[in-house]
Amino acid sequence: MRLFAAIAPPDKLRDRLVALQAGLPSGRLTAWENLHLSLAFFGELDGARAEDLHAALGGVRAPEFDLTFDGVGAFGGARPRLLYAGVGASPALFHLHDRVAQAARDAGVAMPAERYAPHVTLKRLKPGEMPAGRVARWLAGGAGFFAGPVPVRDFRLYRSTLGRVAPVYDEVARYGLAAPAGRR
Repeated sequence: MRLFAAIAPPDKLRDRLVALQAGLPSGRLTAWENLHLSLAFFGELDGARAEDLHAALGGVRAPEFDLTFDGVGAFGGARPRLLYAGVGASPALFHLHDRVAQAARDAGVAMPAERYAPHVTLKRLKPGEMPAGRVARWLAGGAGFFAGPVPVRDFRLYRSTLGRVAPVYDEVARYGLAAPAGRR
């Protein structure tokens, strides 16, 4: 099964993220229920390796934290392939990402040595699907987007099933983060 770890945005934030998609042509827009902030993609794992991963993720220790979402962006340069909502600077998010990636390595999952670039995918683009001018206008229109602080109290393991139009994400497990001493 294809697995990844992510933070699920609260419903009100999902509503705002869907509103950001306004003006984008339909196609591979990320559905409301699929919006998430990826921590790590683990790829295709067999049942035994998935169980090892689940056990390792259950041992991740990291504190709760708050996130902000700030602006929009595109990956792919002059020929964008993905439009996204940005995430404000957060050492706690990078700490959680590092812990999740290390847990995966401890479970025997090969993790790519890519730089972590936190974002929420709003739309995937086919080459040439959106003219550069339209992308630039959408980016300018979304530059003032801001949401937060958004509390992060857990992270989740999802199974991704590829579909004809879009993948389907199913929550497999949820892992709590440590509450501050005064909030227990």
